[in-house]
Amino acid sequence: MRFLIDENIFPRITSYLRNLGHDVKSLHEEGLFRITDDEIIQMAKNEDRTIITFDKHFGNILKYPPSTTAGTIHIRIHPPLLDDILSAMDSLFKTYNFPSFHGKLIVLSKSGYRVRL
Repeated sequence: MRFLIDENIFPRITSYLRNLGHDVKSLHEEGLFRITDDEIIQMAKNEDRTIITFDKHFGNILKYPPSTTAGTIHIRIHPPLLDDILSAMDSLFKTYNFPSFHGKLIVLSKSGYRVRL
């Protein structure tokens, strides 16, 4: 799968995804700081990448309808402890029953995940 990692995501998560064999682009590594949410959405669409973010704005389905995106994984784990996030991501990748994240908003929490279409 192809992912676009928002600047607010821990670098260890980027490494974790790469170790699983995913194609990962990190805004932090690219030096793309403070670009707008709209620019991130457009970049993800253009490059066919699912966004991974802590940013709650991407969870606004009125502004960013899931059907118009390449998919978003919104991490809602508080406090955002790395081990909890990696555990939740492991669970997501082991149990997710769709062929891709396209057109979906995945809300990831410690207790599991929800899929919004």
